[in-house]
Amino acid sequence: MRELVNLFWRRLRVQQKAFVILLVVFVPVVSALAWHASIIDDLLEMQAQHRQLATARKQVLVLRRIAVDIEDAFRGFLLTRQEAFLIPLGEAEPKFEPVAAQAAELVLGIPGLAQDIRDTAIRLESLLESKHVLISQVRAGQADKVLAYVSSGQGIALSDGLREDFRRIQDRLDERIHELDEEREALAKRVFAGLLLAVFGGLGLGLVGARLLAKSITGPLATLQTSVAALGREQASGQEPQKIAIGSLDEIGQLARAYEDMAERISRQVRELEAIIAVGGAINALAPDGLDGVLRRITDHAVELLQADVCLVLIRDERMGCWVVEAASGQWHDRLHKSVLLWEELPVSVKAFETKEPACGEDLRLDLRPEVVRRNLIGESMFAVPLLSQGVPVGVLALLREQKVSGHAWNFPLARGFADAAAIAISNARLYEATHQKEQGLKIRLRRLEQQAEMLAHDLKAPGERMEGMASLLLTEYGARLDERAARWLRMIEQNGKDLTQRVDGILAVARVGSRAEAVEAVDPVWVIEGVLKARAGEIEEGRITVEVERGLPLVAGHRAYVRQVFDNLISNAIKFLAKSPAPAITIGGRREGEQVRFWISDNGPGIPANQRERVFEPFVRLTPDAAGGSGIGLTIVRRIVEMYGGRIWVEPNEGPGCTISLTLPMLGELTREQEPPLSAQKVERLSLPNPQAGTVDGAGRDGPIEEEMSR
Repeated sequence: MRELVNLFWRRLRVQQKAFVILLVVFVPVVSALAWHASIIDDLLEMQAQHRQLATARKQVLVLRRIAVDIEDAFRGFLLTRQEAFLIPLGEAEPKFEPVAAQAAELVLGIPGLAQDIRDTAIRLESLLESKHVLISQVRAGQADKVLAYVSSGQGIALSDGLREDFRRIQDRLDERIHELDEEREALAKRVFAGLLLAVFGGLGLGLVGARLLAKSITGPLATLQTSVAALGREQASGQEPQKIAIGSLDEIGQLARAYEDMAERISRQVRELEAIIAVGGAINALAPDGLDGVLRRITDHAVELLQADVCLVLIRDERMGCWVVEAASGQWHDRLHKSVLLWEELPVSVKAFETKEPACGEDLRLDLRPEVVRRNLIGESMFAVPLLSQGVPVGVLALLREQKVSGHAWNFPLARGFADAAAIAISNARLYEATHQKEQGLKIRLRRLEQQAEMLAHDLKAPGERMEGMASLLLTEYGARLDERAARWLRMIEQNGKDLTQRVDGILAVARVGSRAEAVEAVDPVWVIEGVLKARAGEIEEGRITVEVERGLPLVAGHRAYVRQVFDNLISNAIKFLAKSPAPAITIGGRREGEQVRFWISDNGPGIPANQRERVFEPFVRLTPDAAGGSGIGLTIVRRIVEMYGGRIWVEPNEGPGCTISLTLPMLGELTREQEPPLSAQKVERLSLPNPQAGTVDGAGRDGPIEEEMSR
């Protein structure tokens, strides 16, 4: 019986269970409340009857008092003959009729009592009339008749009978009131006992309802919540999703079964995603085994997750018109790697390749065509997914099963993911190979171009040097014999030869910037600037130039020779163009801006026109060739060096005279020394050291060899 009840309860829906629980809990409670309501109604009715009987008793007392007042008023008047004794009689006469009627109405529920009150009221009225007759006789002087009536005792007997009737009526009322009090007390005890029973019964039913609710609804929901919370931990620990201990067939049980299916699908999809991610990681970071290892791992994962027996990566060889097994799962890899299969042997793969869509095949062993005779490899079922590279098929991913498998049983999305991973790996490998070949070709061409540039520079530089040397020799030997015009032409030839040589050296210097792939180093710009200023101390002393350098400049990442070349060119330019300034001054500073350091070199020279500020960085540009010498290649070299480090260089717009050139270089991490406050008025010590060969390149017109500094 219990099993039948449990089976019936399990088959109920949640709404039906909730309705049953409500019936079990609330029907007894409602019944108890209805019973108590009826008892309370009886109590209220008894209370109303009690009030009516108490009121009726008061009215009976009033009638009894009226009878006494009538008798006392008659006796006092009879003895004294004073009308004052008749006042109570006059006051009682209009009262007894409404009082008697109200009293009779209040006791209608008591059998015979109302009639008794009416009969007594009639006798009271007769008594009153008889007293009025006797009083009239007394007033008429017929005292003898009145005394005879009094002496006969009829009046006293009538009065005593009325008092006895009223006493009997009062006793019956008191008896009924006492009965009501006893009934009311009994009902009160029943109400109290019922309340206790209702309280304890409600608690018991509440516990039963709570137990049913916990067993049927809240308990299964808590179990389901716990299972949902444990899903993430199970996935993180690699455990399989646990079954939920909910055996009901209602909506919660159906939800539990749906959750179990969902958790199983999630677990399976997580494993699939992990496999795809692992394959993707292998593609992004090619292992030492290269493409073969990546494809081998793809096929192994595909066999495991797609429940196939064999997985092949087949590449279409357009030259031979056949399949080439690029990779295979398990032991098949060693047997089939790089082997050739006939194009017609795998019709399912041909269909997938040609349609660019997945293709399925069943009952393949029943295909007796001669071109597919090697059925030992094919098996009973095949699923082929094309390998697409930018929409162009390059091969297929073939999955083989020994048993017969219908087309919809294959996991199309996962198979497509493995196929895409294989296609990406093949495309990346081919792209890497093509890029590597192209890079090697570019390196060869670059070396050839460098060799040709060296040869061309040598071929151009030699005639210029010979031209300059021959012109100089002619001027030395025959200058005194030549007229002024011929001497000027020879000097022009000598200068042109020198310019040609300088231009060739400048072109080579620009081309050699960044040609060596050496690692950067930590460069202290303060040390570099101080070295440049010491090398230029003679020029600074001669020009009476005041130089201010901020201390505590951040370290930069670069090559010391290149950084020195940058500051040497910029400082030499500033010195050169300050020759005619009345109070020449140079300011060098810098500050961090993000991950770079911005340096500036300012002077109070003539400045650069706004329309020429970008043009000065072009090669062989000299804004004032007569005022300053040089080939105009220096600032071009500076820009090449700065851009090689990912920075930029520009001329700041100035309101007044002077020129400020700013440049950015990469900063080397955080500051490794304490910042020193900028010394706005600190002057570089004027050195009198000789500087025969500065070995620098200026930006406006003078350049020199940088090879010596680069090799340092």
